[in-house]
Amino acid sequence: MPKRSGFTLIELLVVMTIIALLAALLLSAVQRAREASARTSCQNNLKQLGLAMHNHESSHSALPYSKRSTKPQRSWVPDLLPFLEQANVVSNANYDLSQNWWRNSAEADDPLIANQAIPNGRTSQLFLEVLICPSTPIKERIENKIDTASGDKIGACGDYFAPEGVNIAINTELPTELQLNFGTSTVLPGALQPFEDNLPNISTGNTYPYAYRTSTLQSITDGTSNTILFGECAGREDVWRDRVMRPSQTDKALPNCARARGGAWATNDNPYVIGTRVDWCGGTIPGTMKINNSNEYGHLYYSFHDGGAEFCFADGSVRFLSDKIGLWTLAALTTRSNGEALSSNSY
Repeated sequence: MPKRSGFTLIELLVVMTIIALLAALLLSAVQRAREASARTSCQNNLKQLGLAMHNHESSHSALPYSKRSTKPQRSWVPDLLPFLEQANVVSNANYDLSQNWWRNSAEADDPLIANQAIPNGRTSQLFLEVLICPSTPIKERIENKIDTASGDKIGACGDYFAPEGVNIAINTELPTELQLNFGTSTVLPGALQPFEDNLPNISTGNTYPYAYRTSTLQSITDGTSNTILFGECAGREDVWRDRVMRPSQTDKALPNCARARGGAWATNDNPYVIGTRVDWCGGTIPGTMKINNSNEYGHLYYSFHDGGAEFCFADGSVRFLSDKIGLWTLAALTTRSNGEALSSNSY
């Protein structure tokens, strides 16, 4: 009887195992290549923002405020739009720096424009590619904050923000020998500062020591290469802790309340002072205070890159900082004029 040719069961299993291993290696390589491409695009976005900021200072002899909490209210982003090659946005009828941004109707106390649509309302709902990190899982997100007093606030979200400084609460996370000197203030200022005319005079203990003051690159005395201008706080208004997401739910009465406030790029909540553990729904943010622990307002920095996050420094350079970086060093890089001694070996 002639012998049958063919593979044995064991041989087939070996071949299938080899194919599965090769496929897994190929998939891993594709994922790495995709993330590398996304990181490059993220770096390019931050590079554009840094260049726009330098061009703004060249044109206006000052950096924009991180936010304006009095009329006209806005974040730093609308001021940079003319310098970001966003001609289709800035030439639109809905671009007006004399009016509030990211709200649908005017305040009722203004008789000239009461109950009229804010011109910038539709513009602030545009998704701007330069403000979205390609690594973010849900790229097009809308913040919808119900505000019966002054009109609902609706805006497209972005993934980059301006750190306004460091909150004194960060000292509870640091050993005694590394605690920062806040003097009589509760905030050490960052590169960009808010315009806040409702704060007390600086001589009486202003919360933001640089409020009212025009910021320039020259006034960053810690050095522009050692001061963060923009960082990542990706995924807002959904709450991300570690790599677990809770969808945004802004009703504090509900058990699934979750809000990483400040996602909308035009809102005053976009920038914030780092170093706190405040959960908007109540309680505190758990976990180690480090990069990529949480994207909630007032905490630290958060990205969807493995091992760290991308940053734009005040000198225009873009650098990746590891999530292993020491908290003191990260705080020192966020302050503008606290005199911390840093070198390139520090991070």
